[in-house]
Amino acid sequence: MSSAPTVPTVAVPYPELERFCRACAARMGFSAADAETFADVLLAGSLRSLPGQGQGVSRIGSYYERIRRGVIDPAAQLETVSRGPAVALTDAHRASGHVAATRAMELALDIAADAGIGAVGVRDSTHFGVAAYYAERALKRGCIGLAFTNAGPEIAPWGASAAVVGTNPWAVAVPTGRAWPVVLDMANSTSGKGMIRWHERLGLPIPDDWAYTETGERTTDPSAAMLGALFPLGGPKGFAMAVIVDALTGVLTGSAFGLDCFGPDHQDVGHLLIAIDIARFTPLGDFSARMDALIEQIVSAPLAPGAEAVKLPGQIEWERAQQRLRDGVPIDAERLDELRTVAEALDVAPLEAG
Repeated sequence: MSSAPTVPTVAVPYPELERFCRACAARMGFSAADAETFADVLLAGSLRSLPGQGQGVSRIGSYYERIRRGVIDPAAQLETVSRGPAVALTDAHRASGHVAATRAMELALDIAADAGIGAVGVRDSTHFGVAAYYAERALKRGCIGLAFTNAGPEIAPWGASAAVVGTNPWAVAVPTGRAWPVVLDMANSTSGKGMIRWHERLGLPIPDDWAYTETGERTTDPSAAMLGALFPLGGPKGFAMAVIVDALTGVLTGSAFGLDCFGPDHQDVGHLLIAIDIARFTPLGDFSARMDALIEQIVSAPLAPGAEAVKLPGQIEWERAQQRLRDGVPIDAERLDELRTVAEALDVAPLEAG
């Protein structure tokens, strides 16, 4: 019996991936501190994401190209436009979204230390990668973290067939007494263009609730789907969540929204970072114990036929990251060639597989 086809990947030892990513970031026009932050977010994406999702270090070439074209200003500084007792509005001035969102979450945590909750909006930012990274930063300071961002139009409104709103990802990170936190990290589409492209390369059909064709018909053809709009996750529910995230990010902060968020030569992305100080509600130790009791109830549920275990949100990604730290990070072989081109452009040693 033949196995299912797979896209070729190459396992790269994590220390080598880290060396390469940090070396590239240091030559892309960032300050030393911002280069470290930019690299941290990309490395986190490589550890937790599937290769087909197109996150992490494999995207460093696209970010470098945006810097070269002036879409991203690596030297931009996050400006605090206004600040109140529990909120702040910042302007990223086209900075890397990775840097802007990280700084905004740190500001939200500082505000939460005083007010119990901190909410920081970011306007005029750019693509920020993996939402979970920013939500998880709140955990080290005893907070629940929430991160929201809008994105370019890819989802069709429910009842329509053309893209108007973005996948508009959001994440929530909650501490536990276990080795891993509970982390929700989701976009509001059934699937993304990265996974559709993965199926296209494999020559496999996609489910018929992933995307429309360019003319607005459901399709299982990934090539046709790449030209059309994405289905919202859960039909009208995913569409509704995408609209709400756009309201919380683009509309609220003064950034672009809907059709205007991404363009060929510009991005005007909005983020919202929130930190909630758990100790203002209950002692952190009690909260962790109660979360563990909830987790125990969930994992003790009788298994459905064919299921091996019940996993909590974020647990699979945490386990995947631990495995990759030990055994290496799979990099799409095609992307490996692209990364060699980036290395040459930035005059750094190329990425070497294990």
